[in-house]
Amino acid sequence: MRRCVYALNTLAMRDDRLPRDGAFDAAAANGLAAIVAFEDGGREYEATGGTVKAPMALLAIIRNDANIRTAAVRDPDLEVLKNGIKNAQKFRHGRAEEDWDVLRAEHINALVALDQHPALRVLELVGGMDFEDAVSEVFAQEAARLLPSAIKDREMVPEPVECDACWRMTLIADGVDAFGINVGEGICIACGTERTYEDTVRDYLSWRFGDPN
Repeated sequence: MRRCVYALNTLAMRDDRLPRDGAFDAAAANGLAAIVAFEDGGREYEATGGTVKAPMALLAIIRNDANIRTAAVRDPDLEVLKNGIKNAQKFRHGRAEEDWDVLRAEHINALVALDQHPALRVLELVGGMDFEDAVSEVFAQEAARLLPSAIKDREMVPEPVECDACWRMTLIADGVDAFGINVGEGICIACGTERTYEDTVRDYLSWRFGDPN
């Protein structure tokens, strides 16, 4: 799924579909995590305290490990990417005060350059598509790779639904929730947000008793 999150957020920024700060963080974190995991599975969690949502820590691993920093990941691109991550985080935390604290074309290009690594290689599959078609293509490819091979079993998997975090029709759930009234646990292949069992309980209680807020 990391390839999906990386690719779809990169495409969304290319097409100006999302505010760049949050999308940049999601694309960078998941793209870098995929590269680290490809070369040394599990290390992407060890270095970030159990989460891959720490792009600077993942970037440091790649820059300092010659076995991971392959010819497909160039130092100049990583330097520009580092600057982009810093700028994105300044915006997210309300600390962007200068005109140069923005995400520019060179930052997006450095993010795109990560796709040369064999851990990713997904943008080339959807390069000429608009965002909606790219979402469908990436979902179809991940479905072919991850979902059950039997057609009957696949029919039990719900179609993508709207993600509560990014509002795109890209949340893939394992099935309906335990209460049989809503979508169950799953993950958004665009922004990476996970829908947990606690979320399904919250939605059930809201449906049953009303929104407490």
